[in-house]
Amino acid sequence: MKVLSPVIVDGESLTIENFVRVALFGNPIYLTEDAKILADLRASRDFYWECVKKGLYAYGGGTGVGSNVVHIIPLEDRIEFQARLIDSLYCGVGEELAKKIIRGSILLRTNALVKKACSAIGTDKIYKCIELLNRDIAPIMYEDGSVGASGDLVPLSSIAEAIQGKGKARYKGRVWITAELFAELGVAPLTLEEKEGLSLVNGTSVMTALAAFALYEAYYLTDLSLACAGMAGEALLGMTDPLHPFVHEVKNHPGQRQAASFLRELLRGSHLTRDLENLRTQVIESVGDSNHTVKTPIELQDPYSVLRCVPQLFGPTLEILELVERWIVNEMNSANDNPIVNLLERKIHHTGNFSGFYIALGMDILKLAIFNIADLMHALQERMLNNKCNRGLPPSLAGEDPGFNSGFKGVGLCGSDIFGKVCFLSNPYSIHRRSAEIGNQEVVSFGFGAAEYALEQIKKYQEQVAEVLIHAVQALDLRTGRDTTQLAPKTIEFYQQVRKKVAFLGADRPMHDDIVKVVRMIKNHKFQLDSVKA
Repeated sequence: MKVLSPVIVDGESLTIENFVRVALFGNPIYLTEDAKILADLRASRDFYWECVKKGLYAYGGGTGVGSNVVHIIPLEDRIEFQARLIDSLYCGVGEELAKKIIRGSILLRTNALVKKACSAIGTDKIYKCIELLNRDIAPIMYEDGSVGASGDLVPLSSIAEAIQGKGKARYKGRVWITAELFAELGVAPLTLEEKEGLSLVNGTSVMTALAAFALYEAYYLTDLSLACAGMAGEALLGMTDPLHPFVHEVKNHPGQRQAASFLRELLRGSHLTRDLENLRTQVIESVGDSNHTVKTPIELQDPYSVLRCVPQLFGPTLEILELVERWIVNEMNSANDNPIVNLLERKIHHTGNFSGFYIALGMDILKLAIFNIADLMHALQERMLNNKCNRGLPPSLAGEDPGFNSGFKGVGLCGSDIFGKVCFLSNPYSIHRRSAEIGNQEVVSFGFGAAEYALEQIKKYQEQVAEVLIHAVQALDLRTGRDTTQLAPKTIEFYQQVRKKVAFLGADRPMHDDIVKVVRMIKNHKFQLDSVKA
């Protein structure tokens, strides 16, 4: 059995890579052994109790929550209040969130509770979160219920319920009553003391987990789409002159330069791409000594989608992904609780750090970035299918006897439908936010929903990329007579991976299973991109 390396939780150093290792691949986590961090966690809780003993009223501990803040809770009722608060929030509906999202949420909540000891929660609750993760116990969360203000109150209540041995959880593929599962495994439930329930639910951990996975998939899809655009450009006999380093040096944008470098590496050694100087020579020969306007069959400039504008289009998407990553990683390593303890100045601050506006806007921007490249993919698909502009390929990429065989006509229709849904899902979700909690939360983020819809768009775009990849491989076969020696060496790698799953389309056949196979390859990140990016 492979031993998975642990990820250390210290409130400061989580990355997207480590997040995915824990949430998706099941790596264990451990609380840091840093003596200062551990001492601060204990000191923060002690300071909070000192304040309580002095009669200081802190929000959500000695007071009601939200619009009920004007209600002062007697000391003897505060433990029961925490339990009742969590029960009241345990009301999510809709489909269950995926296990990877739940695991990611527990990881991020744990990290937030450790951050500079701001949450003043007992370390026993932190260790219990770690135990849930390492035992692979997933408290059931649902897709509906969070407006992304005061954090993900409703979905995070599932973690708080589980810590108390309440609610439901998934374990080894089965849904359990958490109390029964704990009894079966010998896990001890805990009692939430003053503020601790609020510390567990007041934060952005679920929306950030959704966002982190959306970004993780977006990075992979963007690179794969760039490779697909290069393959399609090769099949359409594109020119490499627009990829020359000088062209992109003078445009200034690093994302554009990165995309051009990727395409140059991918297409190096291709016998299908065309050289501008050779084409100019051909034009001179075809025109001869004529002093009249002469129409030549030789095109000295490609359409936008055929390599010429691909770096310019992918550049902003690549840079947006980097921006969104900064926002997500900052949120992952943030104190997003309320109230928070300032140990240095020995204060308790009432804050709005639970707000998910960075996640909301980040996800809405991410969806536009995905639309940007999806638009190019659709343009390339349509160009490859159209025998009026695909430079000699048969209509609808029919493998034999065009007209009698419809080729990719149906697949093209399917692709246009999928692209339409990608476009629809590109619309911002955060602009639909509404006042909540009887006016106390009058401006909410809708970060949770924005991240959910970003993942839904990603799902559709995976299907679109699968279809365009199949189109590109078919076009390359038709262009070369299935002679792969004409392809760039690195194009061959992608070509062969598709062809292992999808045979050349000669006579018409049902394509559903073929498309599903490639979609599955994309979802499982089977296409290796590192050799091109290097």
